Amino acid sequence: MSSAEFGRKEAEMAFEADANWAPLEANLPPKLCAEFMWMFRKDGIEYFKHVDTRAYLRLDSLGRCFVQADDGLKEVPFEECWQRVSGRAGGIDDCI
Repeated sequence: MSSAEFGRKEAEMAFEADANWAPLEANLPPKLCAEFMWMFRKDGIEYFKHVDTRAYLRLDSLGRCFVQADDGLKEVPFEECWQRVSGRAGGIDDCI
């Protein structure tokens, strides 16, 4: 890989590293927020990793949840995404 190709690849992978917990905190109580690690922000999406399942929860600044699809990110209901990422079958209220 040439240095020019490396530079382009590096720019494609650029992300922001200032933690923004607000989207997660708007959706979950503190007890459940504690199950996540903020990892990075890319293209306006906050990436949170669950400490047990290691799965990612992707939230925009409005708290909307997204999953990776073949053609990019697709919005899904938060509760559905949270259940998948946390490995829980019940709702958020069942965990409080």
